[in-house]
Amino acid sequence: MKSFVLAFDFGGTKMAIATATPDREILERVELSTVECGDGPTALEKALSAGRELVERTKQSYGGELAGVGISTMGITHADRVEMAPNVPGWDQLHIPGAMQAAFPGVPIRIDNDVKAAALAEVRRGALQGKDYGIYVNMGTGIAITFTLGDRVLQGHNGASGEVAYFLRSQDEKAGYHQGVAPFEEHCGGKGIGDQASKHFGEPLTAKQLYARAATDEAARKFLDDRYQEIAFHLINLVIAWDPEIVVFGGGMAARNEEVLPYLRKRVEQFVPYPPQLVLARFESDAGLYGAIELALGNERKTR
Repeated sequence: MKSFVLAFDFGGTKMAIATATPDREILERVELSTVECGDGPTALEKALSAGRELVERTKQSYGGELAGVGISTMGITHADRVEMAPNVPGWDQLHIPGAMQAAFPGVPIRIDNDVKAAALAEVRRGALQGKDYGIYVNMGTGIAITFTLGDRVLQGHNGASGEVAYFLRSQDEKAGYHQGVAPFEEHCGGKGIGDQASKHFGEPLTAKQLYARAATDEAARKFLDDRYQEIAFHLINLVIAWDPEIVVFGGGMAARNEEVLPYLRKRVEQFVPYPPQLVLARFESDAGLYGAIELALGNERKTR
């Protein structure tokens, strides 16, 4: 029988929702602003409504039945809460598995962390395909990484491997995860860069606006250089520890910023004994959505 799947990619800035064929061809797609929703419950409600609408549109235009739902989402999702997802107010209180099952009864639901789902897409059909040891780096609203081993996406004992947002920035750090602080992400993630730049320059600025200003403004250039240097510091240590064949970069900040990857390549080649390839993800900022499609198709292969 003809069938299709439904995929959700929840991010701190936007939510992408799509239906796709078993061959991964996107049939219907919509994007919603997470920020404009204001909080987690509102965002989830609007996403579920949009998802149901896409299913009905797909049945009319393509035919068939919904065979699976895949969710790529922030943080570590449990039945009654979400951990390690600080960027959207109220997201930590969501009951995502139950809400999805209620919205799409009788359909298999598969959920994974957004960065691990993105890595899955790259392992299956992207820049990590056929590679032995790899690292997927998400540089977007937040920062996180995923280790890959062949065709496997590594989870860690608690499913929280690669949550580098909580890296300490120095040995004098005063607050971290248990104080509600993500030291590295708040300094170098897209949202953190915008927040800090707004305070530093005394006017509202996003990371994207700061990149544009840095082309002609020396102060903005220095502000960004400090962040690039810290990102390189942590990346180099990760690469030395894991010794990957390739490092793949996805997320909005990596895809839209033409300077960060050349800078990181130069630093990695300077300090890493066996420098890996550093490349953009095949799916760029859409890797999470294509990862959710893989989840919906039941193609995940992960290990703790």
